[in-house]
Amino acid sequence: MRFAVPVLFFALLIPAFAQGVDPITQEESWRDERWNKSDVGQFMSSSIEQGNVTIRKALSIKVGAHNEAAVCYDTTNATFRFAWTGKFLNYDAARYGVLHPPKIAGSLAYAMPQSDLWNSPSRYLGLSVSGNRVILSCEVLSNRVLESPWFETNGNASAFTRTFQIDSTVKPLTLIVATVPTNSRPLLRVVDGLQIASYDEGGKIFAAAIRGDASTQIEIRDNHLVATFGAHAGQQHAKLFFTTTDSAGLDAFATLAKASAVEDLTELSKPGRPHWPSIVTTGEIGADNEPYVVDTITVPYTNQENALMFLTGVDFFDNGDAAVCTVHGDVWTVSGIDDKLQKLTWRRYATGLYQALGIKIVKNEVYVLGRDRITHLRDLNNDGEADSYESFYNGIQTLAERHKFVACLETDSHGNFYYVDEFALHRVSPDGRTGTEVASGFRNPNGMAISPTDVITVSPQQGNWTPSSVICEVKQEGWYGFGGPKTTAERPLGYDVPLCWIPHDIDNSSGGQVWVTSDKWGPLQNQLLHLSYGKCDMMLVLREVVNGVAQGGVVEMKPHFLSGVMRGTFRKQDGQLYVVGSLGWSTSATKDGCFQRVRYTGKKVYMPTALHAYSNGLELLFTEPLDKSTAEDTGSYSIEQWTYRYGKHYGSKDFLPDDPKKEGHETLNITAAKLLPDGHSVFLQLDKLKPVMQMQIKFNVDAADGKAVRGAIYNTINKLAASK
Repeated sequence: MRFAVPVLFFALLIPAFAQGVDPITQEESWRDERWNKSDVGQFMSSSIEQGNVTIRKALSIKVGAHNEAAVCYDTTNATFRFAWTGKFLNYDAARYGVLHPPKIAGSLAYAMPQSDLWNSPSRYLGLSVSGNRVILSCEVLSNRVLESPWFETNGNASAFTRTFQIDSTVKPLTLIVATVPTNSRPLLRVVDGLQIASYDEGGKIFAAAIRGDASTQIEIRDNHLVATFGAHAGQQHAKLFFTTTDSAGLDAFATLAKASAVEDLTELSKPGRPHWPSIVTTGEIGADNEPYVVDTITVPYTNQENALMFLTGVDFFDNGDAAVCTVHGDVWTVSGIDDKLQKLTWRRYATGLYQALGIKIVKNEVYVLGRDRITHLRDLNNDGEADSYESFYNGIQTLAERHKFVACLETDSHGNFYYVDEFALHRVSPDGRTGTEVASGFRNPNGMAISPTDVITVSPQQGNWTPSSVICEVKQEGWYGFGGPKTTAERPLGYDVPLCWIPHDIDNSSGGQVWVTSDKWGPLQNQLLHLSYGKCDMMLVLREVVNGVAQGGVVEMKPHFLSGVMRGTFRKQDGQLYVVGSLGWSTSATKDGCFQRVRYTGKKVYMPTALHAYSNGLELLFTEPLDKSTAEDTGSYSIEQWTYRYGKHYGSKDFLPDDPKKEGHETLNITAAKLLPDGHSVFLQLDKLKPVMQMQIKFNVDAADGKAVRGAIYNTINKLAASK
């Protein structure tokens, strides 16, 4: 008699990206101030909280020769909202800075309420960066408008500036510069030949002026200070100045404005010198003692910019170089990836993205998923750094509240992009112009995958209305439970059944999935892998479709990683799997992030690769031929099953399938075990097999060559095929 090896149970850990389960005291105990010591680059995309004002899609930019000031735009409608002097942003220390929006760190000098400040709805198109200047692009009345903010000083006078370049326009454009307080009276005056619009507030004067083409002027309209750009047959240039001063300072303000050059933004937009030095690391090659081993592409955790290396996405260029993104908004490229990993060159490619949680390289160009948009990055002068940050898709519903993450950028065979958030799985057209919802009901999903034949999987997190970890195989307009039941005749449970549930102690926090597209990865080609953020490991998904319904289970592979893995992809140059991971929530991680390779060594693989459910039993397919005596010993297996309680409570205990009010597992009686003619497959005959949410199949058999094959499958049965 043989007995299945027992499975170790770990203490329950808090799931990644889980909303509202970890108490504030615990959130605050995981504090880390390192982001405030990082050189984040010349700008930062985020949400911003200032007083009782929240900008969900904010773009903060450092300005001034010494970065002595900053400004903030609302990219939802391409409007200027805040200006301040002093330090840039203060990143909240809780959860490494990713839980709460940053706040303005300096002294506020200017604020505008949320509104359409142009005389026509405006649309943010993106930005370019050259040296320490950022040039924004937007569309107003179908006209392309370039703008670059700055902060200038001349003697005792200082002012914020906004330089504009507007394409030919048949209608005038107007821009509200400031709103006059109700207790103040605006005044238009000429100082040293320069027209200045101003108002008095609390003993200080807010003053604005503009220089440029003849059709450009500053005006007072309806209690606003307004910049007017007249209809113009060709390109027009202008520069807006504004400051807070006293009456004695107006002359100095006029002198500053008259002495300042109106820059040509076409010239200013040309790529400048690179910002960041390359960093060389040496990788580590795993010992070839298993069929799948882990090599480490060593991450430069210590770097002169103090950039944080919490890696969240990976893809590859045509030449085999990698691009990885980080939750703190960077993209890095990595070259030198070869068999030995002796010289790995890291280069900071882009900065300032809003919690980048997905990356995809399409036609050798980089697309990054942020919490606010999909950004298309371009290196215009081939110096290894992105110069152009195009707003490829701006339709993401961005919320500033904690845990409202947007995850995992993927593409299908038609070139559509996909991402997933709490609201839905979203499809974006290949040109970025339209977005649609595919399916919904996912609780805080942190990963997904798309197969070469466009099978889509999504992995929500355990919590309310999601009783355990789960992999959902998504169908159009599917509902997967988060938010409560939506019961129909076709959906009697109130939700569409998932591919499989996973016990919380086996995967307490899911990452994404990866399809094995390589023919150099042993016997697992065309299979699906599931990444565990919480356990820092990986599982093989045993998937089948019965009567049009997907189901299956997972078996642990346990190639332990340095951090909580979330994304993976196969590199076509060597056919091996590359994964990245991060910290942030409870995991067994030992590093902030990781970039590692799972390499097939050519050794024999001993594990199940398929599971089929019939009305009279289960068929298990193994990679290697099995020893007949152990394979046909019913004592080599044990099967338990249980159900979860779907409800608004957090998670679920294990309940008996036939008595869902009583906690416990049901043990199934295996009446016979038969090794099938292929020598790889075993049929376990079972009485009264029924669909069930969760099953555990333990096996402890020998391969034909004497190798022990033991482990467990954690599966779901949604449908049963006819008797075998």
